[in-house]
Amino acid sequence: MRLAALFVLIPTVAFADRVAPNAGAPARPEPQGELAPQVMRPMPPRPVPKPQPSAEVLKQSKLLAGAFTCKGNRTQPDGSSLPFVAKIAFKPDLDSAWIAGQWTDPSIKMTDYRTFDDASKQWTRFLLASDGSHETLTSLGDKAGEWLWEGAQSSSTGTLQFKHHEKLAGKQLDLWGEALLGGTWTKVYTASCKR
Repeated sequence: MRLAALFVLIPTVAFADRVAPNAGAPARPEPQGELAPQVMRPMPPRPVPKPQPSAEVLKQSKLLAGAFTCKGNRTQPDGSSLPFVAKIAFKPDLDSAWIAGQWTDPSIKMTDYRTFDDASKQWTRFLLASDGSHETLTSLGDKAGEWLWEGAQSSSTGTLQFKHHEKLAGKQLDLWGEALLGGTWTKVYTASCKR
């Protein structure tokens, strides 16, 4: 009797290395080197359109383009003020996708790159200095004739929060900057520039 029950159960045992066919479903033939007819071939990806320079960059580069001579004062660590004379020149760069600026004075040289992101409606600016410091800043653009750039400066002495102000009126460009020192925004430079 036990032996008869064993023979009855053996045909119903599933083996782990075999897949049981669906009851009543016809067996599907395995594809041989080609995709089965019911499988759709993937579509090739559409080419991504090439980004175009923002109209905002083109407009602003026309306003800033040219060379300026600047006279100003830089605040020293001891709180005293040091006068300086500098040259700054702006021009479109990298196929007019960026506005490039070059700042030169006896104590430091800086390269300034700025562009506008149409998606976020925000300007981005990178300042690279000859002392190894660099700044990453953002701005919402012209507000009542003034630009406010906010971000951080990184250097070998650490990181500082910075605000740079710009006011362009015809051939006159006024600049001033603030750093967050000891929890207080402190003016660190002023410059009056003429084209």
